[in-house]
Amino acid sequence: MSKKRNKSKKSQPDSSAPLLTRRRLIGLPIAAAIIGTTAFGLSAREASNHELHDLSVIGQGEPVIVQIHDPGCPTCRRLKSVVQNSMKSQESVKHRLADITTTEGSALQKEYNVPHVTLLYFDAKGKHVHTTTGMQTKKNIEAEISRLF
Repeated sequence: MSKKRNKSKKSQPDSSAPLLTRRRLIGLPIAAAIIGTTAFGLSAREASNHELHDLSVIGQGEPVIVQIHDPGCPTCRRLKSVVQNSMKSQESVKHRLADITTTEGSALQKEYNVPHVTLLYFDAKGKHVHTTTGMQTKKNIEAEISRLF
């Protein structure tokens, strides 16, 4: 005597059940909050990144330190971090990056004939007043700012 196995069919969702279950209703506001927060964070980061690369502030009434920067260079990234930490106490001085992979950044690098890992100091009128090349310490940058501005 052979027994046939009774293969049960997978249960089909009840078509009379509402599309939005209680769990989904609870999850929607959470998902919306996560998406909104992520979008806001990305937008704020993009705005900050755009400002950091805006070289048009040179000569606009405030001193500016422009870092000749190669985003693929580890030393450049470390210098960027050191400069940003140095600038926290320097509200009257702006920090900008001249990304040498862009037309504008490359043009500035060529104009001053300097390698990446370089800081160009400009006074409030846009006059180039000092250059440092190579990795710098926070103390060195702060001393140059005090001396120059």
